[in-house]
Amino acid sequence: MPTIHYLTTAEPIAAAAAHFATLPRIGIDLEFDDMRHRYGRHLALIQVFDGVEVYLIDPLPLPDMAADLEPLFAVLRDPAVAKVFHSCKSDILLLDEVFSVNCRNIVDTSVQFTLLAAEDNNISLGRLIQAELGFEVDKGEQKSNWLKRPLTEAQKEYAANDVLYLFELTDRLSARLLELGRADWATQENLALEAVRYGRDDPRPWSRNAAKYKITAQEMPIFRELYMLRDAVARQLDRPPYHVLSNDRLAELARNPLETALQLRGANGLHPELKRSPYAEQLLAIGTTDLEPDAPIPAEQRKFPFRRRLSGPAAARADAREALLMALKGHLATDHGSTMANMVLSNRLIADIIELGTEAALRPWQQQLLKDSAEKHGEDYASIEQPF
Repeated sequence: MPTIHYLTTAEPIAAAAAHFATLPRIGIDLEFDDMRHRYGRHLALIQVFDGVEVYLIDPLPLPDMAADLEPLFAVLRDPAVAKVFHSCKSDILLLDEVFSVNCRNIVDTSVQFTLLAAEDNNISLGRLIQAELGFEVDKGEQKSNWLKRPLTEAQKEYAANDVLYLFELTDRLSARLLELGRADWATQENLALEAVRYGRDDPRPWSRNAAKYKITAQEMPIFRELYMLRDAVARQLDRPPYHVLSNDRLAELARNPLETALQLRGANGLHPELKRSPYAEQLLAIGTTDLEPDAPIPAEQRKFPFRRRLSGPAAARADAREALLMALKGHLATDHGSTMANMVLSNRLIADIIELGTEAALRPWQQQLLKDSAEKHGEDYASIEQPF
């Protein structure tokens, strides 16, 4: 294990960032809590590898986290320094959501491995280390509470291992992609990661909760109000919403709402705060009030699948585009294997191409691969290039 620097104050963090700014690349990873121990998403640790030593940057003791981490954030924004991650989307979403940091010049070893088309699913860092480097790293601290202090030595070692092997992994994967003629594919995919942003506007967050499938449409207004009440209590307590009310209990109360103080006192599975004023009164009001259903979403905000908006000849044209794409997917599987076929023409991408065309829906490398396969098998690629 190399030297591990544990940084907890602004001055050494700024000095480390100045060092990182002089390097061609850094390995980086984040530990954060996502509605597991507290309400919301909270940065807990930043790990950086400079090629020789590991830096564990602890943001929790900082009096002004955003300001004190700004020298490091400047490095993340700097396209002159490559940032080597493994499976970075959650990390860059958190950086954007919490600090409005747009990370530039990303190299993702998960993306690189996926483009080898060795298997369908994304590979974990532990499995990639084992597959490429031939040994196992201890992942026992993966689900530990990263907001709890002090960090244990096991946590520090785990965190260091998350960045320690990134350079060796990316170099190996880059060489294999180059041999296959796919280095530019990785460049395109990594560049696309710079555009990943956190979606801040969700007018109906309750509609994304899996428990909604356990209730009827008529019960949705109660479910909505319970969801919002649970969220308000969780925010006040700084606890994850499931600590206040589980999803299963949320659906149960939507089906059988509490209507009396006696029912509330005997109810199980509720955080005690829900039985105290003012939340107790709000909870009972949900069960005894004639609630309005959700207002219709304005037409310009509706996100119905494209195919549901079609009928008659237009639907027939869409069906023809889909049939052609399915035929092309079969050809891709024959020419390059089923894993590559799914990477170029997944179900989601097929739906996007039907509506938007290949030029808008696919990366250049995907377009070229699909075009070559179409020409080889005598299919009309030009008919799907442009929007519907």
